[in-house]
Amino acid sequence: MGYYKPCEELTRCHTLDDFWNNKEFEKWTKGYLEIAEETAYPLAECQVGYAYLEGIGVEKDLEKSFYWTKRAAEHGDRDGQFNLGWMYEKGLGVGMDVKEALFWYEKAAAQEHDLAKEKLAELN
Repeated sequence: MGYYKPCEELTRCHTLDDFWNNKEFEKWTKGYLEIAEETAYPLAECQVGYAYLEGIGVEKDLEKSFYWTKRAAEHGDRDGQFNLGWMYEKGLGVGMDVKEALFWYEKAAAQEHDLAKEKLAELN
């Protein structure tokens, strides 16, 4: 997956930047959730997973964070793959599993995710 190819979903995601910049986090998260539910766009799924992980515009919920992050990772989002690896490594919303963490870090690193490359070097 190219990062990120122009498309309607990407344009919709970019329109949400104003909510972030204005610290209207509930609207930001709601917008990404709508895109994720309607289109399964990986960037939107990744942002929703992050919102639930950190409690941005929604109540913090590790199970929901894991669900959306996993969807993003499975749909090819390199940040989602890195985040999922991190969740497995730390046992956030899922049981700790270093083997699974390495799998997702490898997927992200194959897409030139620098932090994933660092994690692979650290864990291997």
